Amino acid sequence: MAHLLALITDELKEMEGAGDFYEYLEKFVYREELEDLPNRYGGFIRKDEMIMFNFDLRSFAPQNRAYFWQAAQNALTKMKMQNQNHDDVTCLLLNTLLDMHQRILTGEDPMLLNNMTIIEPEPTEKVGPGW
Repeated sequence: MAHLLALITDELKEMEGAGDFYEYLEKFVYREELEDLPNRYGGFIRKDEMIMFNFDLRSFAPQNRAYFWQAAQNALTKMKMQNQNHDDVTCLLLNTLLDMHQRILTGEDPMLLNNMTIIEPEPTEKVGPGW
């Protein structure tokens, strides 16, 4: 998941209007070049700071959710255009993520692709810019 977030955030950086959201999400992106170290608990250590990236997309402002989904699609398109292996785990995960989102938009059941048995209740917390 950390790799997916890095790909999506890299795409956000290039999107007009998504700068504030990019800056917000970037701090949650594992970057080897910053000497980040995995913490084995769903996050990483950067310098002396423990960074966890457990968030619910529904807690982002609607425009930021739109940016996120467009960036995910852009990342998948870029992978395909660069002739990366379409059986690659990252490509499959992006496909699944986007397929689940499309099912939600069309009223289909996203649980068919969910490996969990429930959908978490929608959070009341609002995080990130744009609210």
